[in-house]
Amino acid sequence: MNAKVILLAAKQNTVLRGHPWIFPKAIARTHGKLVTGHLIDIYNSDEKLIGVGVYNEHSLYRVRVLALTNESIDMSNLHALISHRLNQAKQVRECLNLPNEKTTAYRLFNSEADGLSGLTIDRFNQTCVVASSAYWVELNREIIIEALKNLFPTDQIIWLPQSKPLGQDGWKQITVEDNHCNTQVLEAGVIYEVEFAQAQKTGLFLDQRENHQRIAQLSKGKTVLDLYCYSGGFALHAAKAGALKVTAVDSSAQAIAQAKKNAVLNGVSQIEWVEADAREYLTRAGDYDVVILDPPKLVPSKQHVERAKNYYRFLHREVFKYMKPGSLLMTCNCSSALSSQEFSSLVSVQAGAVGKQARILGVFGPASCHPTLASFPEGNYLTAVLLAVV
Repeated sequence: MNAKVILLAAKQNTVLRGHPWIFPKAIARTHGKLVTGHLIDIYNSDEKLIGVGVYNEHSLYRVRVLALTNESIDMSNLHALISHRLNQAKQVRECLNLPNEKTTAYRLFNSEADGLSGLTIDRFNQTCVVASSAYWVELNREIIIEALKNLFPTDQIIWLPQSKPLGQDGWKQITVEDNHCNTQVLEAGVIYEVEFAQAQKTGLFLDQRENHQRIAQLSKGKTVLDLYCYSGGFALHAAKAGALKVTAVDSSAQAIAQAKKNAVLNGVSQIEWVEADAREYLTRAGDYDVVILDPPKLVPSKQHVERAKNYYRFLHREVFKYMKPGSLLMTCNCSSALSSQEFSSLVSVQAGAVGKQARILGVFGPASCHPTLASFPEGNYLTAVLLAVV
């Protein structure tokens, strides 16, 4: 039998609505032997079973909820639970026609939103890259790999433990394997070479796929400035869609080298790749019809929000100061600590601060293979705002 936690009456509805984390202050009492990384039964204040999760004595996420009793799911063991969730996720991606002849890289499993908090899986052709960020995921690594192999028998599996969140979750035995392999994938027809040993995240920023396509649709016959370009996502899509000239800037020599390889693979020659601090190019925004501003994560947690807001204000004041009327800006924030509404408002205000007007043309999130939960706003981390300067 599993150990159990009994929730406070005032806190149980949050779980019943589908929030995937139970914090220590939500727990009234416990019964049985609590073992970190193992299954635990979750009871409401009337001691009625409402779900199962995994327990962690080291974490503020004392219980990560994996299933509720109102679901048609075998909750008796982790193998059955994991297999069920992976099958559900595969079914959702098949509904999205992923993979397909033009897109062979996509998110197969999106942690909390797909029902297993701490487990993220991206699939590149026939390679599944697992990003593990929770104690229970590392502890049950073999079960997860077996379930994945049952789902995709011919796939290679690469395991990438995420050191910082795992350390915070109490898992100390972090071993990173050498993954000196690469593959070529398609994203809406654009070719990328992915080197797993060198990559950020799991290899590509797959969450931006649909935003890349939005920029592609707007770039034909135009000049494009891509700031913080990484391995060339926005720049490559713009160039392949017929942009006249693209300038792509990133401070990482490795990212620029990879981007140049990707440009060759796609047969595009109108991109100027620049290894530099993107801030040095804000003053050149007026030379371009379309500007992309996609900085790395500036808000790692809520305690950094005010400092990040000030930095965003600086970036957007500078870029709006120099942008010409009739040009477009796509600007991105990749932290849930700053909501979409808050980020959109902050950006718009900066245009007025320098005597410009900006019209919001659309506010977008991550690609559809990155589902979200209405009950879990913390999972809504990516905002991309498209604006026109008038």
